[in-house]
Amino acid sequence: MGKTQLNKLHIEHFRALENVDIEFGNHITVVCGKNGTSKSSILGIAAQIFSFEKDYARDKELSFVQIAGGSFKSQYSEHFRISKKFDVPGSMKVNIELLDGYSGQAATAKLELMKRANHSRPVVRNNSTAPEQSSRNFTHPVIFLSLKRLYPIADRTYKVIELDRMDDKEEFIALNNELLSRSSSLATGTGGTINSAVAHGANYDHESVSAGEDNAGQIILALMSFRKLRKEYPDYKGGLLLIDEADAGLFPAAQINLLKILDRECRSMNLQVIMTSHSPTLIEYAFEQSQVYRKNYKTIYLCNTYGDVQVMQDWSWAQISADISIKTIATATNTLLPKVNVYFEDKEAADLFAALMVRQPLKKFIAPLRDVSLGCSNYLNLINAGVRDFSERGVVCLDGDTAHLLTKKHPKTVVLLPGGLAPDRLIFQYLYNLPAGHEFWRNELQYSRENFKQSAAEVISKLRITGNTVDITERELAYTSEPNESKKVRAEKLREIFKRFYKDPEFQKLVGHATKPYNPWKHWVDNNPEATNQFLSQFEAALRGVMKKGFNVPAEKLSAIQVKLKKA
Repeated sequence: MGKTQLNKLHIEHFRALENVDIEFGNHITVVCGKNGTSKSSILGIAAQIFSFEKDYARDKELSFVQIAGGSFKSQYSEHFRISKKFDVPGSMKVNIELLDGYSGQAATAKLELMKRANHSRPVVRNNSTAPEQSSRNFTHPVIFLSLKRLYPIADRTYKVIELDRMDDKEEFIALNNELLSRSSSLATGTGGTINSAVAHGANYDHESVSAGEDNAGQIILALMSFRKLRKEYPDYKGGLLLIDEADAGLFPAAQINLLKILDRECRSMNLQVIMTSHSPTLIEYAFEQSQVYRKNYKTIYLCNTYGDVQVMQDWSWAQISADISIKTIATATNTLLPKVNVYFEDKEAADLFAALMVRQPLKKFIAPLRDVSLGCSNYLNLINAGVRDFSERGVVCLDGDTAHLLTKKHPKTVVLLPGGLAPDRLIFQYLYNLPAGHEFWRNELQYSRENFKQSAAEVISKLRITGNTVDITERELAYTSEPNESKKVRAEKLREIFKRFYKDPEFQKLVGHATKPYNPWKHWVDNNPEATNQFLSQFEAALRGVMKKGFNVPAEKLSAIQVKLKKA
């Protein structure tokens, strides 16, 4: 069974959004930002792309309805309020990228405001799956839960309706209980102002439920409607659930439960969920999941702190909170600056970087991503392809032995770590060349030079290292030049040997704390001030460049970014 999935929007212009890219998770995307950053507009754009009135692949009309009776399509009047003055033809231009489940192919289209019946309305144009790329929506079921669902309960007109389209009312109650940590036993459908359903106990009914219970009921009802559709529609290709202010009325634990339930339903029913939220609990949990399941979860923060609205993909709650509260990372001069991601090839590089950043004032402006590990060629390919996270909006710290791979064309977002060697080789050589009587070996862990030689025994053996000092480059060249295997094979074997040395549990006790005197990286940094200062200066320049080009930070604010150089 194929799946239709919205992958990316490039919004050339619409309201506050100018030339921004929105990339969606396979399962859950949380959109957040201050007021006026067009969060709800993104939901509206996503809703407008699809309709569910005709299966064009089979040339068959579709008439499926939700449990409460609504269609699987959001009318543009439900997700857009069009301004006659500002929302005029030409004021919206959105490029759409998605996977079309009916054709099994990547598809593209445009969404533009056009004149229809004396007023403007959004129209999908150049649908690549349609004959001659005509103007028609993609076929896909959508449920849009707008803020209308939060209409004050006390002001609604109510009438009880039978939920005769619900196959399993007990499952509806069970999901509500899971979400709200309740033990409700009954469910009632309601019509009137809003078609809804709520779970409740025997001692109260739909007239006296809370706003949170009502919100939970409407979300669960939407999920049950997609379950119903999957059973009824033999060519089901998944669905899109859009929720404005998903956390409304839900206590923190319920917000986490909601994301867990949604993720499970996304997996089982090929759903894609896009929601807006201001909840710290919900956003932080979604971000944490995005670090583990990078394709399935996305947090998108729309930031207007530095001028035009910018998209901060997968910002953590700490970063979002700082910006949204207008208490962004403040410097001594009260300058407000974003945090910049820093990338490494591996853990060894991240450990060296951590030692280089000890007591550096610019640490407050960076977010080292220790768990993101790509090879040098991968990073350079991403940069060459123009992926902004690496070419404009992040700093990439490559190993010191990769200088020969760089050209003048590479942006200044790339900085070489000091030492001229891969970090694992650099620290091996440094420690091997420290005499047994050196003060470093008199550490509180009692990790001596003999302990080090035991941790590095395989390296010493394979490279046939003897004596009290070593030139690791010379020994590595000798090892890879042996005729019984190709240089490439030998280099790969050597790489794994050094990895095993660095991961040795006893050696890892040394590198666990960047500020401890026995941390070998701290010792290297303290004893190599020239190389350290050269790196720090280059890193400062790269960080300033990213702030200016990638985040549009005014030049007068960049004076807050300063490194503290080591004394020789």
